[in-house]
Amino acid sequence: MNAIKKIVKTEGNELHLILPDEFKDKEVDIEVSLHKVEEEVVPKKEFNLEEYRQSIRDTWKDFSVDLSNFKFNRDELNER
Repeated sequence: MNAIKKIVKTEGNELHLILPDEFKDKEVDIEVSLHKVEEEVVPKKEFNLEEYRQSIRDTWKDFSVDLSNFKFNRDELNER
């Protein structure tokens, strides 16, 4: 089963569906649910990796740990 959600601007009272290639020359079961859009649709913002990385930096900039004197001791790790 494939679900496709798309908001389109209608012209008149006709709606034409273009199906994915995998449905070409196949028998299909179509269920359509129509709802009038009351609010303005805001297009999804394109993902920007650099903006995302900067937001992570901004979130964690006030947190810091000084590890300059840290020494890992494997023997202490295994002591019980």
